[in-house]
Amino acid sequence: MTETVTNLNTLQIPEGYSLKKIQFYFWLGMFSAVFLRLIIIADYYNGILSKALFYLGVLGYLIFFAHRYHVATRRVGVLRKLELLSKIENRTSLSEEDYRGLQYIMWSLSVSKERMNYLVIFAFSVIAIVLSLALDLSIV
Repeated sequence: MTETVTNLNTLQIPEGYSLKKIQFYFWLGMFSAVFLRLIIIADYYNGILSKALFYLGVLGYLIFFAHRYHVATRRVGVLRKLELLSKIENRTSLSEEDYRGLQYIMWSLSVSKERMNYLVIFAFSVIAIVLSLALDLSIV
């Protein structure tokens, strides 16, 4: 007697997000980064405002990083399920599904705003440190 086994490892290549959704999460990350850096300045003038900025920044980051985790998990899921790294390392011929998986990963990386996000976070961190030192040293 022969038993038919269904391949449970079939993969549905994810659809990319819309530009509006990508921009929403980008701006959410940006505002969260700015809010968290503004706490240093707001704390000098208004404790309630600094608390509000803290909660808004942390809540925004929770949502933003949950989304980023989901995006990264989808990319890695495609890589692993299709065994793309191994196929490329071994110069194995790629199937049509492999190409669709690679296209999804490359598209996802090409439209990602994470590099800009890192740059803005870096810049606002430097600005926050400089302003905080200026306030601490009574320069401003």
